[in-house]
Amino acid sequence: MGRTAPRPDPEATRAASRRVQHFSLLLLAGVVTSALPLPWQAASLGFVVAALVVGIRALSAVWRAGLRGLLVPMLAIGLAFTALMSIALASLLALWPVQLERQQCLNGALTIAATETCQIEYETTLEDRLRELGRTSSS
Repeated sequence: MGRTAPRPDPEATRAASRRVQHFSLLLLAGVVTSALPLPWQAASLGFVVAALVVGIRALSAVWRAGLRGLLVPMLAIGLAFTALMSIALASLLALWPVQLERQQCLNGALTIAATETCQIEYETTLEDRLRELGRTSSS
């Protein structure tokens, strides 16, 4: 005869479910705010870091509650995505002046040629900044 798994505690299941919901909402807020213009885009890093912390706690709560199935791998994938997003946002915000200059240029660009000029200037400035950072780190 096969053994049946013990039934998860309903209260632990509710607590884990709440944490998963909070993780999802924080991650969604991070994704939405990352599409906003620059001063507001900085908030996305805060949302994503908070989502990372809450997501780790949610994964722990789900595991302790005995909930298995697809929830654990989905949370793990969500946490991996959140970690990558936090790295991307941190690097984006590390180049704040370059990003702000590009954003202001694009706001004033009325033609396709002006938009392309803004993009070329952005790429040139970004390459110069990265070359400068490479020189300082190797010295």
